[in-house]
Amino acid sequence: MKGKNYANRKPESERPLNDFYPTPSCMVKELVESGLFVGQDVGIYDPCCGKYAIGNVLREYGYKNITEKDLIYGQDFLADYIRNDYEVIIMNPPFKRFNAFVEKSKRIADKVYCIGKMNFFGAHDRNINKLWEHLEWVLPFDRQIAFDKPEIDGKVECGMIVSCWFVWNKIYNGYPKIKILDMQKYIRRKIL
Repeated sequence: MKGKNYANRKPESERPLNDFYPTPSCMVKELVESGLFVGQDVGIYDPCCGKYAIGNVLREYGYKNITEKDLIYGQDFLADYIRNDYEVIIMNPPFKRFNAFVEKSKRIADKVYCIGKMNFFGAHDRNINKLWEHLEWVLPFDRQIAFDKPEIDGKVECGMIVSCWFVWNKIYNGYPKIKILDMQKYIRRKIL
């Protein structure tokens, strides 16, 4: 079993095709507004763009040089040749393929911004395989976001996954720094 927590994983039959869960816009907004995202003049690549959720928010903030691809449009990031001159990769990959997406992204980009689960730190193979090497920032969300519930008018429901932005920087060699992102204003409250 390699230490994986299968008890908390939904069966394949209950998950959407290719583990597609749209990225809530608030997650991208908080990243940009944190001051830890790159300037607007860099080339940005989203290899698993889905329905363009990340890119659409970045365009709202004035970013223009964005390349978006996805398996649902016939482009397989993990199998296809990808040129290695992208400055930034930003993504919300299928969590079951997290390692592979991060490893390839780190080879072809200077900075990698990736949504993931905080409990990904609890996997020994990620440590010994140096997945965390050059990890500069961990930006946890202070609310658990339900990825499987639709975002309505910019608001999301609370869920069960403690998630964050992981930020790798090719030239960073220190310990990861942490900045907690405030998600409270985006939470849709249930009326009793």
